[in-house]
Amino acid sequence: MGYCTLEDVRRALREADLPGDVSQDKRIAVDAVTSQTEPLRKSLKRHWYAQEGARILDEASEITIPTSPKTRDDEYDIPTSAAWTVDDGGPMPKTSQGSYAKIDLARRDAEAVSALHVRTEDGTYEDWAASADYTAGSWPPSGADYYLRVNNGGWSRLYLDTTNLLKDGEDDEYVLDSFANSIYLEWSHGHEGIPENVRRAVAFRAAADLTERPSFSIPDNSQVYGAESKAEDLREQADELLKVYT
Repeated sequence: MGYCTLEDVRRALREADLPGDVSQDKRIAVDAVTSQTEPLRKSLKRHWYAQEGARILDEASEITIPTSPKTRDDEYDIPTSAAWTVDDGGPMPKTSQGSYAKIDLARRDAEAVSALHVRTEDGTYEDWAASADYTAGSWPPSGADYYLRVNNGGWSRLYLDTTNLLKDGEDDEYVLDSFANSIYLEWSHGHEGIPENVRRAVAFRAAADLTERPSFSIPDNSQVYGAESKAEDLREQADELLKVYT
């Protein structure tokens, strides 16, 4: 699976004045693209996918282009403040936007919550997303029990109304003795549409890898002047294209 096509890699090689023809060694070229895609996704904490009918899908005869969001199953703490304690000395949850605790998610571009398992007083978990007792909302808060917020940079947060965790009739005592690992979240994330700069960056990085591979079929590869220098230039161009996400 990758964020660019072999034609993108061919164009990157051509721009670098390298005579490689990726059609001669498709498997090597495909491996170069896919090996660059996963590290990029993890380093930027982001996933892109092509929308239906996108041109990139027509060009990608050899590489599988993602066409849907990715899903995750993560464990989270409810953030707490050690300076704010209840009678038994336990930490109180940090809150923002009124009674909502703010939980930073592990990936950008959150799309939907499919399950929100919150620990209960007896140690079991209740799925708020599946229960009629809780409501999901959207920013800005409007009385819902939880909601997602994604800012302009794609950074994603889950807001959780901590009043649901108070003991009945108590204003400052919570049913949980610990907020660590108190949430198991099943959710999806991704940005619809693979930007041109992402396609080019992956293609440049893949082309750099190919430039340094002696097994890749570049005619008279040993005679290509400054192959290592060209590979470094390609990687620098990729980094420049991706600066907007860092």
